[in-house]
Amino acid sequence: MFKKVSFLLAIVLCFSALTACSQKDTTQNVVSNSSSDRGESTSQQNKHYPLTLSIYDDKGNKMEQTIEKEPQRIVVIGQGFAEWMIGLGEEKRIVGLAYLDKSFSEYEDQIKSLPVITDMWPSKESILELEPDLIISMSSAFQKDRLGDISFWNERGIPVLAGINYTIGRTIDGFFNDINNLGKVLNIEEKTNAFVNEQKEKISEIETKAAQASDRPKILLLGTSGDTTYYYGPSLCLIDEMIEGAGGEYIKVSEETYVDMSEESILSVNPDKIIITGFQKSDSEALINKYLLNPKLKNATAIKTGNVKVVEYTTAVRGSLGLSELYMDVAEFIHPELFKGE
Repeated sequence: MFKKVSFLLAIVLCFSALTACSQKDTTQNVVSNSSSDRGESTSQQNKHYPLTLSIYDDKGNKMEQTIEKEPQRIVVIGQGFAEWMIGLGEEKRIVGLAYLDKSFSEYEDQIKSLPVITDMWPSKESILELEPDLIISMSSAFQKDRLGDISFWNERGIPVLAGINYTIGRTIDGFFNDINNLGKVLNIEEKTNAFVNEQKEKISEIETKAAQASDRPKILLLGTSGDTTYYYGPSLCLIDEMIEGAGGEYIKVSEETYVDMSEESILSVNPDKIIITGFQKSDSEALINKYLLNPKLKNATAIKTGNVKVVEYTTAVRGSLGLSELYMDVAEFIHPELFKGE
């Protein structure tokens, strides 16, 4: 009898030991996966920070910002930057969001779920209450009548990551530099490097095919805000490079950055095709009909042929993770004979 009890006890102890080992292995796997998801171990992250990088202020002056540790509480000003965070899977770091474009974005539902401070410029007080360890915005936001200058935030121990502004001029390469800076600051360079490389490869393929075109249609970009229609100078947007790269001619109305465009102004340049982008617009059909059904424009070539297209504002002007997709849409609009069905 004693031998039977001892034997059963041995089995129970052995089973308990195996179960404990199994649970330990599972726990180790969870920790390992969690560490992998975050990218690097704590010691490796400590080697990454503090990080110092160069940005530009609103006047185009280069200045340095030092990030002491990995940011976890980020205030984002500008929808484009919020979309970057969402697309890269880093939206949980956002504690406040402001200045939304509301312009046909595929990310609109995710944007609504974020902690929005205001649709327009937030107050300094509303940002300070959130105790951020980083502010991300376009550099034109850091003016006294908007967020205050960058030194205001630095004096309070809050670094700033500012995207390329109007003074320097917006370019696709500048957009990629902003993405690379975001990767460095958030310690997610593997993600951002992969994105930039993929985008460049897709753009190269589009430009190679567009080079086969036998003509270069004249394209007019019109910006809208409320009832105002205006011309966008190339330094204010990225889509001018897409139009040129996709085999079109970007019509330069003026050396000025912004110019109001009346019906007479549009007729005077007589574009073959018109691309429209609207800040805080949500009805693309109504926006197109505003021009197609305007009797004063009936003799414009683009209106007569119905070659009017609306594009999403954020990507066209500031750049977003959908850059190469918009580039392809523009190419298909300009040269459907080459890109139809792509």
